[in-house]
Amino acid sequence: MKFHTPLLVAFALINGILLYMFLLHLPFGTEAFLLSLAYWKKLSPHSEIAAGLGLVAAVAGLVIVKRLGDDWKNRLLYWRGKYAHPAYDAFLTTRKQPFDAAELLAAFPAVRDSGFDHKVQLETWLRLYPQHEQHPVILSTNSQWIIQRDFYLIALLFLLVFLLAWPITRGVPFNIAGAYVFIFGAQFFFLLLMARRVGLRLVDNLLGVALGVDKREDKGSGGRRII
Repeated sequence: MKFHTPLLVAFALINGILLYMFLLHLPFGTEAFLLSLAYWKKLSPHSEIAAGLGLVAAVAGLVIVKRLGDDWKNRLLYWRGKYAHPAYDAFLTTRKQPFDAAELLAAFPAVRDSGFDHKVQLETWLRLYPQHEQHPVILSTNSQWIIQRDFYLIALLFLLVFLLAWPITRGVPFNIAGAYVFIFGAQFFFLLLMARRVGLRLVDNLLGVALGVDKREDKGSGGRRII
């Protein structure tokens, strides 16, 4: 995605600002943030410390998403060490897919013969990916998955930092802290669900392309739409 890095930088900085405001016991809102800048010297040295910690957390989030390998990113996204990939059950699932299950299993009998072993399902999908990765639908969905996963990892880091800082930061009224609990928690769970959802879409779109569903659509033969 063209704007992948700028979007991640903006997201990390916004979270850094939120952490800065929480550390200064400021209520959530633009007005409180602008007032903290106007009274920067009066808040010193707390303002410098809070800003420094927010910046360090933002930089750490960006470094993590740039340096961490896909395997570890997937482990953190799917909360498991083995088969940490959305394709681990691609051939045996109850979710609606853009093709018939019978057609899928007929095209990949080895999966059925293995008893739908997770390892075989994942390996089969991973073998298909290089064959179709340049397809426009796959390129688009994969880009969406990568950026959603990176957003999630940054949100995870800030949630952990916030939960560590909250007990240490004494005297924050709950009506102020509660807003940050909601913000950091809500964005974490939202991005968790979104990244997992887009991951499943990537899995199904690849299988749909491998089965030729997209070509049927182009010919107007009534094939199911891949997204």
